[in-house]
Amino acid sequence: MGKILLRIYQVVEEKGGLQGRLHLANKTKISRKQAATIRDKAAIVKQFKNVAREILQIEIDDLLK
Repeated sequence: MGKILLRIYQVVEEKGGLQGRLHLANKTKISRKQAATIRDKAAIVKQFKNVAREILQIEIDDLLK
């Protein structure tokens, strides 16, 4: 569960550091621990991608592969 969400967390932390990860959690209201336990629903994945794109200022889809 939450494989895509956890991958987004991983990419954001790799590229944006701890501050990026914390910003992602704050903006999505979903912690990394919660992301590991919830389902990768399309709406949540879309929200995470949008926030990650905003944080990193890059297209995140290519980094998730």
